[in-house]
Amino acid sequence: MHARLRSWLQLLRAPNLFTVAGDPLAGFLLANFGVPTTGVLPALGASLCFYGAGLLHNDLVDLAEDREERPDRPLPSGAASPRAVWLTTLALCLIGIILCAACGSLTTGLGAALVTAVGAYNQKLKKIPLLGALSMGTCRALSLLLGASAAPARAIPPDAWVCAVLLGLYIAAVTHLARFETRRSAPVLARWLPGVVLIAMIATLAALPSMGSGASAVLGGGLSLGLLALAALLGFKLAFQLSSSHPPPLPPCIGRFIRLLLIIQAAFCSHSGLLGILFALVLLALWPISARVSKRFYAS
Repeated sequence: MHARLRSWLQLLRAPNLFTVAGDPLAGFLLANFGVPTTGVLPALGASLCFYGAGLLHNDLVDLAEDREERPDRPLPSGAASPRAVWLTTLALCLIGIILCAACGSLTTGLGAALVTAVGAYNQKLKKIPLLGALSMGTCRALSLLLGASAAPARAIPPDAWVCAVLLGLYIAAVTHLARFETRRSAPVLARWLPGVVLIAMIATLAALPSMGSGASAVLGGGLSLGLLALAALLGFKLAFQLSSSHPPPLPPCIGRFIRLLLIIQAAFCSHSGLLGILFALVLLALWPISARVSKRFYAS
């Protein structure tokens, strides 16, 4: 039983699961001025379902390749059954759509778009360098918009659109870097691009009016920019390490870049207002937990 659970956690990239709920949570708070309601719960559940389904489908699509290059993974090693993984993938997609339907037609449409985008990435687009990276970024952007569409206003405000685009660009940069994880080193642009995108995030959010008023706006806006500055600092630190004469293995570094999502999501939550800061603290608390889990399960 323990071995079977471990296999499924490997398939689902356990460390990365901590970064999933932050996308729709940030979107919801940005669309509802930082005020949480129970309406965010279906969006959180749907996002987790779609993310899990996407990971499982990815391994199913890559099964033949993994049998040659990565025979120790759960599917090629026989630790997980392809039939069981297919059934779980379909079940997760169905549950995700049902949860979206509970939030309305806009959320349902975005959920369907997200499932389509994930399927297109796994089946075709991931093999195309630039288009594949942008496709993966689009999936994460849609996850944030999913949360925004579930807010009571049932409309997506400009701040949520801006944050979705920024999130998508960051994930596209990390996905581009991940293309080189089986090589000895990555090109210069690929190493530094995530940090450059984070600098662009800081400049963009600094130009946006803070949500809320008075001390709430000052505190939320200041914390948001501070968190993004921290993420940029850590991103450039990773780039420096990858540029050294003895760079660390790339796959663990990809995991660290992915975990920076928790800081980015916390920054977006802080930008939404005073209550958003509380959720930012929760996301930040997940950061070391995800890092600890990554020591037992691969993230890339």
